[in-house]
Amino acid sequence: MRYFFYVGLLALTSLSCTQNKSVVSKVHGIQHQVDSTLVTDIEVDSFIKPYRKHLNATLDASLSIATMDITKFDGELESSLGNLIADLSLEQVQPVFKKRYNDEIDFVMLNHGGLRAPILKGNVTARTAFEVMPFENELVVVQLDYKGVMELIKYVMEKESAHPTSNLKLVFDKDSKRIKELLVNSKSLKEDRKYNVLTSDYLKDGGDNMIFFKEADTFFSTEYKLRNALIDYFTKKDTLITVLDKRIQYAK
Repeated sequence: MRYFFYVGLLALTSLSCTQNKSVVSKVHGIQHQVDSTLVTDIEVDSFIKPYRKHLNATLDASLSIATMDITKFDGELESSLGNLIADLSLEQVQPVFKKRYNDEIDFVMLNHGGLRAPILKGNVTARTAFEVMPFENELVVVQLDYKGVMELIKYVMEKESAHPTSNLKLVFDKDSKRIKELLVNSKSLKEDRKYNVLTSDYLKDGGDNMIFFKEADTFFSTEYKLRNALIDYFTKKDTLITVLDKRIQYAK
């Protein structure tokens, strides 16, 4: 497979003394082919080599152990990977949120598509975290009222996808989409209170069509990247443990 880089050469007119503006008058494109015929610059490669070696050693150092393949495709409305990521996100961010805002997170809602790789049986490393979460997503807390939470629940029921959740129990009828059981942190939903939902900044802005987050009036920054939460959790756990516990399921 061949890849190409395009280098644009911009010719700018002189800056006006009075208007202080620059105008692009012409654009030239130069195509550089990047494939197996590309010759390595020995001097540059020698300079980079020790840094590359150190980076790879850091990324590949074992932080934890997975006793099984943890994937996002092993359940219908939940997954072992989704449950793990949602649970560890809550565990890592809850103390940060409580210390900073003197409040608590009620539950977690992330997206199935955001998890880009499984955690395979064996050594779990920092590189694993980068593979699972290659994006610079920050974990944020969005405050939803009762209506907003119900819009979130409606979204979950309509999509019927294994979106990662934590502290949320939902049982519903597959055909009618009638709710049979709905619990947040093991308690029934209350119409007169607001709920702090841990999610990503991508979803907070309406990503994956999660408009209920975008329409919310209040959200809180944690300044904590999801990838960093993974690495911190892997570092403190000798063994990764996760189960399919029917937190989201169809009614029987």
